[in-house]
Amino acid sequence: MPLIVRWPGITPAVAECQEPVVLMDLFHTLTATLSNAKPTGTADGIDLKPLLQNPETKLNRDALYFHYPHYYATTTPVSAVRSGDWKLLEYLEDGRSELYHLQDDPGEQTDLAHRRPDKAASLLQQLQEWRTEGNAAMPTPNPNSR
Repeated sequence: MPLIVRWPGITPAVAECQEPVVLMDLFHTLTATLSNAKPTGTADGIDLKPLLQNPETKLNRDALYFHYPHYYATTTPVSAVRSGDWKLLEYLEDGRSELYHLQDDPGEQTDLAHRRPDKAASLLQQLQEWRTEGNAAMPTPNPNSR
């Protein structure tokens, strides 16, 4: 889904951007834009101002990562990585993976993990390394779920 933003003095009058962004990027963007300061520490996210100024800009990141080690009404614990047009989900209860090509399948209807095991394995390794580097909390089995 494209990012469409109008910010007087920063964005062009009409612009559409296809670069993937996440909510955490807004913290960095607002901090840098409103206070002319750079966020400190190791918070996730990057400043989107260059992207807002020129929608053709490419951000300096290889992938977006998501980690939900808890239960939601709509899903069990899951981690995900989006790299380019590819998105891999790893369900943490059973280790099952799903792979989607978002350009061809934006609704994530066709799981390609079995048709593209090489891509699935590569993204899974990337996701697991990201979790290890970040010391991500992992879910523990619920003893009352049986």
